[in-house]
Amino acid sequence: MKKFCFLIFLLFSSHSVIAAVGAPCGDYGECDTFKPQLTNIESLQLGALTFINHCYGCHSLKYSRWGRISKDLDIPEKIFEENLVFGSDVKLGDRMVGSMQPAVSEGWFGIAPPDLTLVTRLHGSDWVYTYLRTFYEDSSKPYGVNNMVYPGAAMPNVLALMQGQQVLSCKDVPIIASNGGVRRDEFGNDITEEKCGYLKTIEGSGKLTQQEFDDYIFDLVNFMTYVGEPSRSVRERMGWYVILFFVVFTALSYLLFREYQKDYH
Repeated sequence: MKKFCFLIFLLFSSHSVIAAVGAPCGDYGECDTFKPQLTNIESLQLGALTFINHCYGCHSLKYSRWGRISKDLDIPEKIFEENLVFGSDVKLGDRMVGSMQPAVSEGWFGIAPPDLTLVTRLHGSDWVYTYLRTFYEDSSKPYGVNNMVYPGAAMPNVLALMQGQQVLSCKDVPIIASNGGVRRDEFGNDITEEKCGYLKTIEGSGKLTQQEFDDYIFDLVNFMTYVGEPSRSVRERMGWYVILFFVVFTALSYLLFREYQKDYH
């Protein structure tokens, strides 16, 4: 019984431990935390709209189907076809294969844009969320931008109009002493030094504020997380019932075992 309780404890605690460990995000450091809301239908709908308008021109979701997304996101088929499906020959049962030919995209970008169906499962939602928000201006690059999470990325910042101009800047940061505290001068003031490599968005240069853009990207990554595993919310919901079943079954089995033990003695 003690071993079973210990296993239950590990089952509940392992998810929180894994979630607490951030994935590495290149020059940015630890990735920003992203907690998907797969039951937030409005967020998923907005994310789907953003993906179709800004991402689907180059990237495909070839392991997903139009009809499945329409059904899961509670979008009526007629509205879905009129606003999210481009091409009169596209059927709801078709896979979401992009129209851009690999040979053409390689000529433009040097590499064919990857399929994004499983990108959140490959890199993690935290990584994708941080990546899409850390483009900055870099005149030395072919498209004038670079990325802190994935330096040298061949992808242009397609959301620059929404986000605005983001540049690398410098700022004064406290100097940390050997004991882990902040070094101070004889007057008790923090001793600082200038460090560069911090992202700064020029206020008013984009259509959205910083918070609005973060929410915009949240909806997009939320949708991409759903696409990577459409049945995840159902699996997580059913998982609690399965755990409850095992707990009740184990308790009943233990009580039955005790009754059998009485017969032996």
